[in-house]
Amino acid sequence: MIRIFLINFFILLLATPVYAAPSSSQLDKSLQDINSSFINAHSAAREFDLAEGPVILYRNGQLILIKNDTKITANIIFRTYHTFKVFAHIPVAIYLMLSPQGEGPINSKNLHLLRSYYKKLEYVHKNMHQIKLNSTELKKQKIILSRSIEFLKTILDNEKFNNKELISFTQGMLPFINANIENAAKNQLDAIHWQVMAWKSEMAPEYWKKLRVAIQGAVLARNGDLTKQYFKRLLNIKKEGLQLVYKELYFPPTPMLTLLATRSVDRGISVAIFNNPDRMFRDVLSDAAASYLRTMKFD
Repeated sequence: MIRIFLINFFILLLATPVYAAPSSSQLDKSLQDINSSFINAHSAAREFDLAEGPVILYRNGQLILIKNDTKITANIIFRTYHTFKVFAHIPVAIYLMLSPQGEGPINSKNLHLLRSYYKKLEYVHKNMHQIKLNSTELKKQKIILSRSIEFLKTILDNEKFNNKELISFTQGMLPFINANIENAAKNQLDAIHWQVMAWKSEMAPEYWKKLRVAIQGAVLARNGDLTKQYFKRLLNIKKEGLQLVYKELYFPPTPMLTLLATRSVDRGISVAIFNNPDRMFRDVLSDAAASYLRTMKFD
């Protein structure tokens, strides 16, 4: 009886159609195809979204207007801005060349670096008449330069320095650095505003109301970024969101290590120049920008 049952069972089993399970490679391909459909749909939705209204991008000193499938690029960082920035950086550069090695005798490598920098400062000092600034601003740059040359000469003659003298020098230069910061902020804001208002005048009000902005800028300057402050005022918004985004710019080849080192070095600059350990952890131009924006007309 058992034998007959087993024979019948195997006959029934052999007669039943066999459905093979799909191979893992087939399943993987199907999943990839499904995800590709999502990616393609998302891409198409983004293109449709960007066609809704004008977009302004800011990166590397340029404003880029995108509207109706066209791009218009305008430079908004001019020579005057760079001049103020370069002179403001001179005391900071001297601090950075001295401070990391610590006070005391200066090694031969650093002495060579400092002497080379000193010669560059001397050359600029002899040719200051070629710099195109008004007389008042040019005088301030001459003070920064002459005091930096004088301090650096003393250091080179003695081939040593102490931290007290260095900090006294850097913080003594703060009023002139702040004046350059204010002028640089005004210069950049005026250039941005002139270009943005020119673009606005070419668009219908309803189309302009759909404007969105994307900014690419330095990591530590994200807080108080001058350009972001300007567009927040223009768009009449309080924070980043659908109308305004900020993309942090990282520098290769080791951005994570660079970020760690930058934070450490900039903390030292914050103390040595501004006597405020957190000052460099936001846009250097932020305070001057906020002050000047309150005087600008957006109507």
